[in-house]
Amino acid sequence: MNISLEGKVAIVTGASSGIGLSIAQAYLDCGAAGVVAVFRRAEVPEELARAQETWPGKLVIVRGDVAEEQTAIAFTKAALDHFGRIDVMVSNAAISVVKPLHLHTPEEWDLVMNANVKSLYWTARHVIPVMIDQGGGLILVSGSISGEVGIPTQGAYASSKGALHQMTRQMAVEYAPHGIRVNTIACGTIDTPIVHNSAAASGDPDAYWNMLRSAHPIGRIGAADEVASFYAYMASDRATFFTGAILMLDGGFTAQ
Repeated sequence: MNISLEGKVAIVTGASSGIGLSIAQAYLDCGAAGVVAVFRRAEVPEELARAQETWPGKLVIVRGDVAEEQTAIAFTKAALDHFGRIDVMVSNAAISVVKPLHLHTPEEWDLVMNANVKSLYWTARHVIPVMIDQGGGLILVSGSISGEVGIPTQGAYASSKGALHQMTRQMAVEYAPHGIRVNTIACGTIDTPIVHNSAAASGDPDAYWNMLRSAHPIGRIGAADEVASFYAYMASDRATFFTGAILMLDGGFTAQ
C-alpha cells in the first residue's frame, strides 16, 4: 500500500531530530506539497539540508520555542505565505525532566508544561482558525505511554502527556463540526535524543537502557522511522475515520 500525501501541507514541530525529523522526511517522501519544519537549533540538520536540495521549494524552516506564542504565529504565517494552507499540524516538540514530582523545581515544572502542553494551546489559537476557514484539517499530537500509566521519575513529563491526551479528546469533539480531526500517537520508548538525555540523567545509563527494553513485551524499543511511517499513514486519506483517538504505538507496553 502506497501512502500519498500529494497536495497536503504540513507543519512539524521538534523537527530537528528524533521523531520530528523522521516525520518531516517521511512527509516529503510521500509527496507532500509543503512541509514547515519547526525547531530551536541554530544549525540546520544535515538531513533537512539534503531535503531542501532534493525537494526544492517544499521545505521551509522556522526557528523558535514552541512554548512561546510568537512561534505559533510564525509557523502559521510561514505555511500560509509559502503554501497557502495547513492540512496537517504535527505537535511533536517536547522536553522531559527525569525526577519524581516532588523533586521538580517550580521552574522545571513550568518548563515542561509550557513546552509540552501550552504549546498545543498556542497552536490551537492560530492553526484552528485557519483550518476552520479552509473547511477542515488534521492535528496529530505526540503523546506517550507516560500519559496513560504511571512510570517512576516521569514527574511533570507524565502529567504533561496526560494533559495532551485529554486535550486531544476535547479538541476532537469541539472541532469535528468544522471537519477538523485530532488524534494522538502515544509512543512507547523510541530511540531518540530525548531518551538518550534521560538515560544520562538517570545516573546509571546501562541499567536505564536495560529497564526500557525489558519493559516492552516486544523486547526492544522503537525506531523513529517506524513512528514516522505511522504518522504518514495517519496524515493520508486512508485514515480519515480516526478522530479523538489515543493510538498506542508502544511495543505492547500498555497491554501489560
